Amino acid sequence: MAYLGSTLAVFLFAIQVLISPCQAQSRAFQWKFGNNFILTELEECQTLSIIVESITNNASELGVAPYNFVAFELEGVPTTTMVGSNLTELSWQVTHRAGSTLMLTMMDSNGSTGGIGPSFYNVTAGTNTSCLPAAPSASIAHITPNVTATLETCQPWGLTMTNGTKPYNVTFAALNSPVVTTVTMGPEDDVFTYIDRADPNGELIAVVSDTHGWGYSTGAVSTTGSSNTSCVGLISTSQTAAQIAAEQAAQAAAQAAGSKKHRRDIIIGVVVGVGVPLIFTCIAAAWWWRRRQMRDQGIWDGQDMRPRSWAVPPSSEPTGEVQSPKRALAFGHMKLGSINSSLPLLSEAPEQGGTRSQAGPSSQTVSHAGSSGDDSRRPRKGAQRQVPAESALSIPSESQQENLATTSSLLALSAHLMRSQSTNSLGAGASLDPQVEPDIIIQHRDGGVVQELPPPYLDRYTRSQDPPEAH
Repeated sequence: MAYLGSTLAVFLFAIQVLISPCQAQSRAFQWKFGNNFILTELEECQTLSIIVESITNNASELGVAPYNFVAFELEGVPTTTMVGSNLTELSWQVTHRAGSTLMLTMMDSNGSTGGIGPSFYNVTAGTNTSCLPAAPSASIAHITPNVTATLETCQPWGLTMTNGTKPYNVTFAALNSPVVTTVTMGPEDDVFTYIDRADPNGELIAVVSDTHGWGYSTGAVSTTGSSNTSCVGLISTSQTAAQIAAEQAAQAAAQAAGSKKHRRDIIIGVVVGVGVPLIFTCIAAAWWWRRRQMRDQGIWDGQDMRPRSWAVPPSSEPTGEVQSPKRALAFGHMKLGSINSSLPLLSEAPEQGGTRSQAGPSSQTVSHAGSSGDDSRRPRKGAQRQVPAESALSIPSESQQENLATTSSLLALSAHLMRSQSTNSLGAGASLDPQVEPDIIIQHRDGGVVQELPPPYLDRYTRSQDPPEAH
């Protein structure tokens, strides 16, 4: 009879679970062990009396008989036992083996609960084991959680079902909880994701069942976190393992793409933050190096500013063309005695004695354009002085000719114009005074003392013609 009663109780409990997809049994009464039993250790096959009481002290609010006593064994198979209909004769026998840990509750025929005890009960070995059932079959439903230690408030708790017969039912129970929650999964689903809404600082378990009865239960997980268990926007879901695998693959791909983008952003940041300033630094360094090289070479703003010593050109040939600045510069700085005497002056005046002044190869005496044979005319610089033939001008280098070309050309042209004007104003009777030395002109502080520029020569012959012989 006891076996038939237990079978009937399990069948009624399974039917009740299947009727409602998600149902939290309400608390209609409360229970406790009789004989002031306050221990948390139970012996195998021990029989304990049960007392049912009203929550509101109303004798009529004691639930609806018959009553069933449910023992949830952690990581084992729960049992449901009918304890009777007579409130004065309710009793329960421990049918779990030694070493089991139990979470106990009581239900009436309407599915209302008397609440779950505040603590776990441990089963110890007893003197009688005849009441213990056979080991459960390996084909019954199993449940595997993804979290086994601590569960935060509103944290998803993944539960995977295997074996048994679909559809599955999942029951959630917590210590000192007034209710027990049962959820029915989809006809093909085998994974349930539970959003933790249990009160924090408690112990929570989950149990799977199917049309054949109870399956295995999980171990207890400790609930922690916030006391706000509303978890707005989060919903517990029932899915298949294939759907869960696809979602996990999509999440992994998204994480990989995010990681790749993060690495790319880091590379771009490094290139932009380090590479661009480095490129500009290299460009600035190259520009500075080039300017320094040009400055060291004497080039400034595209002009050659290097100082050079003057060098006498190897030859000065007469030409009918206009003298280039370089040739004019060379001509303006020649020694007076180095000028070819065979070249005629632009304007020559015969001496008073009817003879012409001859320019020797080593020296030459030139008079001012306005001088005459009268000794009363004196040079502007004082007493007469003999100019040695070997005195030379300060000679700059070949490389300075280009920078001083324009200035030298202007000086030569100015001397030519002044002498032409002087010759025209004096007339044909004027002649060069061989006793007057040329003026001393100070051009620059760094130029030294130089002779006055010699009178220019009229280049009346081309390079292909030979000048006439002097008589």
